[in-house]
Amino acid sequence: MSTSSSKVLLAGITGLAAGIAIGLLFAPAKGSKTRKRLKKRLMSMADFIEDDVSDKLGALKSAFANEEEEDEDEDDLQMVDDKVRNAAQDS
Repeated sequence: MSTSSSKVLLAGITGLAAGIAIGLLFAPAKGSKTRKRLKKRLMSMADFIEDDVSDKLGALKSAFANEEEEDEDEDDLQMVDDKVRNAAQDS
């Protein structure tokens, strides 16, 4: 290995070590505590998303149910209209 390559490798390793050291010095909490916090936040977000999706799914189901009721009402009105027309034609 040439001297310039070894200097680059040494600089890279030194930079990596310095980054790890600075990260450990400025870390806001222990790793286990950070993982617990992250898990709690992710679970909270998952609950929020689940509730939101559930609400939207309920609204969608309700909209389809209302549309089916309207279709049934229209069918009933059409049947009454047909009966009135038939009665009018018969008389």
